[in-house]
Order: sequence, then structure tokens, then C-alpha cells
Amino acid sequence: MATWHGQHRGTTEREGFAATGLLNQATQAANNLATQATNLVNQAANSDTTANVTSQAKTLGSQAVGAAGTLAGQAHAQAHALAPGIVPAPAEGVDLSHGLKPDSEADKEKLAKALEKKADASELKDKGILKGNPGDSLAGKKDELQKAMQKDVLDNEIAQRPHPEELVSKGILSRKWLYNATVVSDEQNVADEAPRTN
Repeated sequence: MATWHGQHRGTTEREGFAATGLLNQATQAANNLATQATNLVNQAANSDTTANVTSQAKTLGSQAVGAAGTLAGQAHAQAHALAPGIVPAPAEGVDLSHGLKPDSEADKEKLAKALEKKADASELKDKGILKGNPGDSLAGKKDELQKAMQKDVLDNEIAQRPHPEELVSKGILSRKWLYNATVVSDEQNVADEAPRTN
């Protein structure tokens, strides 16, 4: 008698094979259509009916892309159904049930006012919101890299700074300062170790 866990695993494996099979079918269909398109292009190079063959090749190419996309989407949906914690849900796409432009006059006026108040690139740069020029997709990464490099330089300088005893020997700090710093540190340690009474 199979346990529930064993039965569940078998079901998951069968569904996984089904999703993999569907993905393999999509790949095979796309490959077949691509091969047909290649053959038609080769025929076009060798025949007088180039326009007709080219049109057929374009149609087949479009069909291949559509079929592969549909089958891949189905495989993704099945994979998500099998392992929702691992495979993310398929994207729903853009909601085309209505237009993106406002319908009412009040909404149109509100949008127009909002667009009038929109800050330009120089204002956004001054406020530190926009890094670099508009369209510079690497500006934020450049800024992060520059900050990381500055942090590395600072960490390196802190690691190489002289110890207080060295500063006393060079006459930069007085022995009294070093003694006071040591006493305060020791008193703090003793206070931290002392039992607290409420």
C-alpha cells in the first residue's frame, strides 16, 4: 500500500513530465517551423518567385513565434501549478480592457496639472533623485560603485591608523590622555560586568 507522500510524489512527477513534454513539444514545433522557414528562404534564393516564398517564410516565422510562445506559456503555467513556491506565476500581461487615457474632463484636467508640475531633469538632479543624465541606465550603478569605493578607501585608512600608544610616543597625544582613556575604558568594563540590582 502506497503512502500519501509516495502517491503525491508520483502525481507530481507525472505532472512534471507532462510540463516537460509540453515544453519539448513547443521546442520541437518551433524548430520544425524554423527549418521550414529556412528551406523556403533557400528556395527563394534559387527561384523566380522570391516574393511569394519570402511572404510564406515570414508567415511561418510568425506562426513559429506564436506557437512557441503559447506552448511555453502553457508549460510555465503547469510548472507553477506543480511547484508554486519555486516557479513564479506567469505574467498576466497588460490590461487592455480599457484605454489608458482619462475619460472625464476632471481627470483630464488633473492629469494636465500633474504634468505641468512635473520636475525637469535638472531639478531632479539638484534634489539627488536623478543620478546622471536621463536615459543613462548605469548612473545609479555608477553612484553605488563610487560610494563603495569611498567606503573601501575609508576602511583601509582606518585599518592603517596608528594606535594610541604610537601617538603618545610621537608626542601627538599626552600620556595623561592615554591613561584617562584606559581608566574610563576599564571602569566601563567593570560597570558592564557588575551585577544589576533593581
